[in-house]
Amino acid sequence: MKKAPTIAEAREYVAGLEMFGMRLGLDRVRKLAALLGDPQNSYKTIHVVGTNGKSSTTRFISSLLRAHGLRVGAYVSPHLVSLSERQLVDGAPSTDEEFYALVARIMPLAEQVNATLPEGEVLTQFEVLTVAAYLHFQERGCDVAVIEAGLGGRWDATSIISSNVQVVTTIGLEHTEHLGDTTSAILEEKAAVIPAGGTVAAGVLDADVRLRLREICAERGAALHLLGDEVSLLTDVHQDSFDVFGIYDLYPGIRLSVLGNYQRSNAAVAIAAAELFLERALDPEKVRSSLYSTAVPGRLEVISEQPYCVLDGAHNPSGMAEMLRSLDHLLARRRLIAVVSILRDKGALEMLRDLAPRCDILFVTENSNARSYPAEELASILEELEDAPEVFIDPDPRSALRSAFKLATSSQVVIATGSLYLIADLKRSLHGA
Repeated sequence: MKKAPTIAEAREYVAGLEMFGMRLGLDRVRKLAALLGDPQNSYKTIHVVGTNGKSSTTRFISSLLRAHGLRVGAYVSPHLVSLSERQLVDGAPSTDEEFYALVARIMPLAEQVNATLPEGEVLTQFEVLTVAAYLHFQERGCDVAVIEAGLGGRWDATSIISSNVQVVTTIGLEHTEHLGDTTSAILEEKAAVIPAGGTVAAGVLDADVRLRLREICAERGAALHLLGDEVSLLTDVHQDSFDVFGIYDLYPGIRLSVLGNYQRSNAAVAIAAAELFLERALDPEKVRSSLYSTAVPGRLEVISEQPYCVLDGAHNPSGMAEMLRSLDHLLARRRLIAVVSILRDKGALEMLRDLAPRCDILFVTENSNARSYPAEELASILEELEDAPEVFIDPDPRSALRSAFKLATSSQVVIATGSLYLIADLKRSLHGA
């Protein structure tokens, strides 16, 4: 009998899967899930798709449902320090030992699946992690799991679930080589997760995208609840609290511990999703306490006061614009020293066009994702801008951040941004991982 893989072997196996990158399609992940008895069918699910705000909204929904007495799984990506962070039960991530023990059990079945695939094709890392999370939620007795999609929706590995509620956060240009080069095309891919008779909550969308989403839902007989129409956010950026008119009730005096005005929209959508799932009004006090207690790592996360340093995983043009608007409010337009790394498919020119004018100094660096722009190439993009600041090239993100710290004055803010993978690399280095 073949010996079961060790935890060390599982760790090596998962790391080795990174080289196979992204491969859209559901056949591989369906085969693996089937060998495990389709654990994703043993609990209810909420599917969260969109361009920005998915992780935050997923965490908010999870907190709301947990406060209302449910055992809740949450699947988020990417991780910041350890892969085990991607699967949470009642807000707590797996330990590394739990996670890799789970992977070790899945490895022999993954080998069976790989043996059925065309030559050169294997299960991807994201597919294995997704099935591991689905199994984990089953074994931990979850009543519901809130699932953040990885890429798109139609062919994303998470889409083997039959969700009870579908959430569309925002729609912007991203992964254009896979999803299409217009927001309408990207909506079509993400909205593919909405089934006939679906139940949908949606966030801040452009007028044409809103119209098309209404058409899609009408075609499928799905009930759509849009922020700004069926759900209302009453907010003033100068006030610490805000109110939400949900589907069933009014929820006043909400405060968030996470920074960023855009998080208020995410919280409002999360309230609507939780109402739709429970099919009733929520307890207003539980709404306030659960949302305030929700943490969202890597989003306007302050890691130092002297100098003031913020990590933010803004990873596309719309995310960068929202992050800068929030900084304007929080920090009264203090000048920036930025450490930035961007993936090739994320709209680097548009992101840098917004970021550069706010900076006194900009360090271009790289991250551990294979799609990261080389630092030299990012620097050449900045040369196209008329108002670019002083630019330093340092491929090592930790070194770049250290240099930014040394140069920062009391009137400047250090910001590391452009990719969640950059934030993950910096967090790992700060933790000594």
